[in-house]
Parts: sequence; C-alpha cells; structure tokens
Amino acid sequence: MEALIWKTEYNIGHFKIDNEHKKLFNIAKKAYQLSSTKATSFEMEPLKEIIKELFQYVSTHFMTEEEYMSSINYPYLAKHKLIHKKLINILKEMISNINSLEIEEINSKLNEFINEYFITHIITEDKKIKLFKTPIEDLRKSFGWKKDYLVHEKFIDEEHKELFDIATEAFNITQNENKKEKIKDILNRLYSYMKTHFQREEEFMKKINYPKLKYHHACHEKIINDLTLFVRDSSFMQQNVLEKELARIIDISLVQHIIQEDRKITSWIKLCNN
Repeated sequence: MEALIWKTEYNIGHFKIDNEHKKLFNIAKKAYQLSSTKATSFEMEPLKEIIKELFQYVSTHFMTEEEYMSSINYPYLAKHKLIHKKLINILKEMISNINSLEIEEINSKLNEFINEYFITHIITEDKKIKLFKTPIEDLRKSFGWKKDYLVHEKFIDEEHKELFDIATEAFNITQNENKKEKIKDILNRLYSYMKTHFQREEEFMKKINYPKLKYHHACHEKIINDLTLFVRDSSFMQQNVLEKELARIIDISLVQHIIQEDRKITSWIKLCNN
C-alpha cells in the first residue's frame, strides 16, 4: 500500500499522462486492497472486475503515452513500446488464469505488476521522457542534493550527498575546451565512489539482516553496469546528448534509487524496532 501512495517525484510534467498515472494508482490500490484480504469466493468477482478495469485502463494509457512520445520524436519509443507490451502480457496472463489461482497467488502476481509498472516503469522509463523534454539549463538549475532525499541513516546520507556533489561538478562544467574529457574524469570519480558506497551499504544491510539484500545488490549491479557503459560511450556522444544522458543516468542511479530502494532500508529498521 505504501508503494501506491502518489508522490510528486512520479510526475513527468505532462498533464494528461500524470493524471492517467494517478488514476492507475487508484485502480491498483483498490485491487490490492481486495487481494490483500482473506477473500471468499463471493469476494473474488469484484477483484476480477477491478483487475479487468486495470487492464483496460493500462492499455488506453499506454496508447496515450506512445502517441505523445511519437509526437516529440522520442528516441527510445521502440524500446518503450516493448516494455509496454511485456506489462500488458503480465496482466493478460493474470486475467486468463484468474479462475484457477488462489488468492495468495493473485496477490503475489498483483504485487509483481505493481512493482514492475507503477514503481520501476514510471521512475526508470517514463521519467526519461521528462528528461528528454527538459532543457539542459533547467536540469542544471534543479539538480543537486535536497533534504527530500534523506533516508535518515547518517553514513548513507553523507555518502549520498558526496555522490551528488561529484555529479554536480559534471553538470557545472560550462567551458567548451576539453569539456568531454573533464566530464569523463568526473564520471570515473563518481563510478569509483559509487562502488565504494554500494559495498558499504550492502555490508550495513547484512548487519541488520535486511531481507531484500539480494534484490538491492542486483539494483546496485545494474547501476554500475549502466554507468560503465555510459563512461565508455561518452567520448563518442554529441555534447547535447551527453548532458541529457548524464541527467538520465544520475536521476535513475541516485534520485530514484534513493527514493525507492534506500528508503526501504530505514523502513525495515523502524519495523524491527517497533
């Protein structure tokens, strides 16, 4: 349920798409509330209807999103469409098998879809649309450490702030002379510090017996791999593409990872202390 609380950081800056995301959150919340109860056979019918409603609205929303991406010549449209297709298939399979599933199985599959779409898809894919449309000067102005990013574990917050400080250096390089090389040097520092931070964070998670350590480690691995590829390819990118890609990878590897995953660590600590 906590995952289905709408947050301003989910906005991509397109009125219709953001409103459709909010409506999807509301439909998913209703479905999750029903599937989380010990449902009787009498209660299964409304659950089926809500999941069907979710499927229909997701399909409509994806069409809206794809039309918008096409209208702005979004370069990752083909990849985005494939992700949409995968998510539609998850819901299709759930609906076609729903009569043979136990309530616990429906709950598990619904959880998978919520995490795959409402969380991961919005923050890693839909946010790319916003970054693509935002002028680089506006990205520079808005980028940086904010109190909203605190997870309230001192060493984690201090290291996150250091990561932002390093990344901000790359955004603030305005000289044309050797600009790419200077950005690449800063990215290498960011890569090195990020690896150290992730190792320390995982050691801390082991210490507190964090149950999602394996998944969190996989998230760290993906971020490191993405950053490795970005550093490798940065020398061949045009200047405007380089800066937009820098904004995208920092937004996903720092901002969204902190908001969605690192905060779960401190939520786990609070749960253990209650």
